[in-house]
Formats: sequence, C-alpha cells, structure tokens
Amino acid sequence: TFLATLGVSAKHGLDMNSVCVPRKAREAIGALCELSHADGRKIIASVEYNQLEPLLRDAGAGADTNDKRTGFSPFPGNINKLVLSLPAYVAALAQSHGELPEFVNPKYAEGANGESSSAFK
Repeated sequence: TFLATLGVSAKHGLDMNSVCVPRKAREAIGALCELSHADGRKIIASVEYNQLEPLLRDAGAGADTNDKRTGFSPFPGNINKLVLSLPAYVAALAQSHGELPEFVNPKYAEGANGESSSAFK
C-alpha cells in the first residue's frame, strides 16, 4: 500500500498524501472526511469514529451507513500514514523554523457530552 501511495503521490506531484483503508460504518477507526465551512472553504480532516455520527447528525447528513453496492462506509478509515514531498516539507520547516502549534487529540467517551475517555495525547 505504501509503495502504491508513493507512486501515486509522485505521479500527481502531491506535496502531501494520506493513506486510508475501506471502513465499515461505525467501525472504531477515525474517518477521513471533507468538511465544508460556511464561507465555502473545504478541508480534509480525520474525524474520531465516535464523533462522526454526531457530526453527521448535526450537519443534517443522516448517519454513517454502509454503501449498498460496496458494503463500506463512504468515509474511509485513517491509518495515519503520510507521504510528504521532501522539498515542500523542507520549505515548510524553513518557514516555520521547525515549530508547530501545540495541539491535543482528545478521545471522547461515546454518548458523553465532552467527557474524555482517556488521557489526552
């Protein structure tokens, strides 16, 4: 999978690419989703599996259900494998001086309103 992703990334001149896998609806793996802002901006982001259903409901998009034809969710699973173009990565490091803003990746308890299920990472 990784070599195929590397080849596709090179062929299309991608600065960054992410590997994903087919995912069943409600499977306990983060889902890659295209999120749209009210102003029209769009981003691809990984949404924690236990936050996907509430996000879809709040957006009026229904539920995470398997496609009848493929048997998989329309939201592929994020396996946290990234391919980065070295020149683009070096340029980003030079611009940021290698600094990244701090962030946390909380794991929320299912059904709990904002209550974490484990220590922050």
